[in-house]
Amino acid sequence: MYHAKKIGVFISHIFGAYQQGVCQGIIDRAVEYGYTAEIFTSLDGENLGSYALGEESILHIPNYDSFDGIIFASDTYISQELRRKISERLKALSCPIVEIAVKDACFPSISLENNSMSGELTSHFLNVHHASRVCFLGSLSESYVSKLREKHYRDALKKQGKTPGENDIYHCGYEEDEVRRALAFFCQAGTPEAVVCYNDRLALMFLASALAAGYRVPEDIAITGCDDTPEGQNISPMLTTVTFPVYELGVRAIENLLALIRGGSPETAGPTAALLIRNSCGCHHKEDADAVFFMQDLSARIASLETSILDSMNMSSSLQHVTDLDAGMEMLSEFLPQLKHCAEFYLCLYADWDSVSSHILALTNQEETAPDADTILLKFAYKNAKTLPECSFLKKNLLPDYLYDNSDCAFIYVPLYFEDKKFGYLALAYENNQIDFQFRLVQWQMNINRMLQNLCEAKRTGMLVSRLEDIYMRDALTGLYNKHGYNHLEEALLNRALLESLPLTAFLIDMDGLKNINDTYGHSEGDFALRVLGQAIESTASEGDICARFSGDEFYMLTAGLTEKDAKKRAESITSYLDNYNKLSGKAYDICCSCGYASALSEHGFTAERIQELFAIADKNMYLEKEKHHAVHC
Repeated sequence: MYHAKKIGVFISHIFGAYQQGVCQGIIDRAVEYGYTAEIFTSLDGENLGSYALGEESILHIPNYDSFDGIIFASDTYISQELRRKISERLKALSCPIVEIAVKDACFPSISLENNSMSGELTSHFLNVHHASRVCFLGSLSESYVSKLREKHYRDALKKQGKTPGENDIYHCGYEEDEVRRALAFFCQAGTPEAVVCYNDRLALMFLASALAAGYRVPEDIAITGCDDTPEGQNISPMLTTVTFPVYELGVRAIENLLALIRGGSPETAGPTAALLIRNSCGCHHKEDADAVFFMQDLSARIASLETSILDSMNMSSSLQHVTDLDAGMEMLSEFLPQLKHCAEFYLCLYADWDSVSSHILALTNQEETAPDADTILLKFAYKNAKTLPECSFLKKNLLPDYLYDNSDCAFIYVPLYFEDKKFGYLALAYENNQIDFQFRLVQWQMNINRMLQNLCEAKRTGMLVSRLEDIYMRDALTGLYNKHGYNHLEEALLNRALLESLPLTAFLIDMDGLKNINDTYGHSEGDFALRVLGQAIESTASEGDICARFSGDEFYMLTAGLTEKDAKKRAESITSYLDNYNKLSGKAYDICCSCGYASALSEHGFTAERIQELFAIADKNMYLEKEKHHAVHC
């Protein structure tokens, strides 16, 4: 059975190496203690414009009451507003919470201690290599952590009785021109012997700038990084850096949370990084890296990214023209093989995912039944290479109960939305709980969101178009067709009659005494009487008949397939409807009409002009009928 004990995890940009390492540590250690993890991830801060308004829908996915505890990786959120909203929501909970954060934590926190390593690297240059001038290259975009590392750099100099010179500290962004300016800034005071860089990325960019300027590394300028990336491991000289134990950070976070769950106290210190002495600092590592395997891996990654872009373009193009949700789900199944190592994939929709605004409902004279807010539709389900039937379930769990049977999967939940419209969410699980959330899933998410939004827009547009057609083709007073509507439908009825050799019957119905009702009781009562007559006519009609009011008090009806006996009965039914109405209405006046009709068998050469002739005959018959009525009755 699926674990009854759950840990919730809020983390952003899960496709990143840091995030996946932390989550893997959480998942693995949680399983050891009999817990499972439910991971809620978002894509905030990616310059998506108004599209990003829906990021906060991540808050509406979890069933918070099901968690024994929550881990909040707040430092991964670029959007401080989203981070604040998640914090406020979590503060309202009673379960224990551990926050992974370097600063501004709202809950018991833990963080990776690798900032002091800049001081260790500085001391390494001073003590081992006897450098007289060590510079620091910081990051503008991650200024808070960069300042912490700069402080440790300064402290290491101070212990040796040194202070940084005017040209020894520089902060820049990740642009080649900015890094070149950093090198020029340092060199204004002479060539620096060593440079401690904020991270490996800046270190590699600085190394490239130094080499391009004609400097040798490490002979002229020694360089270090700070987070042990594969790129730094596979250059020559190999980059001296520090470890980046993010998996251990996830492990320590879950252990701290479990301590709180059991009523104990968490450890305050997080995992600590360690120096990785290689060659770029001037030390003699055993050997430089053989970059062959790294280059093969890099080429494979580039090819995978190119394929991902092309696949996304294909997916976007395919889903763009989807007009039916079921067709969209069938098409989605064709793309699933692209998700390597994904064992389970579910698309869940809220009951109101395609609801329209009250404004649109008012414009289209329609009502929409309020959906059950506690019901979720599992619209698409894929498990162990098989698609499963759709079903509805209550939001006590985030997936139907049967999917949890005999499962210990850690699920990753991704919101589906467009701007501020919430559609639902995706749920994914990986083989052996080994996360492989690739960037292509971001493209998938946006393509699915766009498809769902297109379907919503198509529904809304369809309602508006239908309303416009009604306005154009229907009489506003009675709801029957007007002259435009009649003309639009006449040809189809004539063609059916010709194809099936059916007789055509034209009815012309005229209200008796409308002027008297208007003059005596007012035009609103006259309009009311016309509506009742329209209802009487429509109540007798069969499917395919055309009932219309062009103007005034004359009504038209064209039918196919009526015998003479049927036509007479049809006219009598209209009169009978009104007689019954008059007995029950309590009005001071009766509503009466005169009805005439004419029929002819459709045959080759029968045209719309012949139909007009039938109406002319029906009109004469109607006046004959009217003459029989006594004015006193109506």
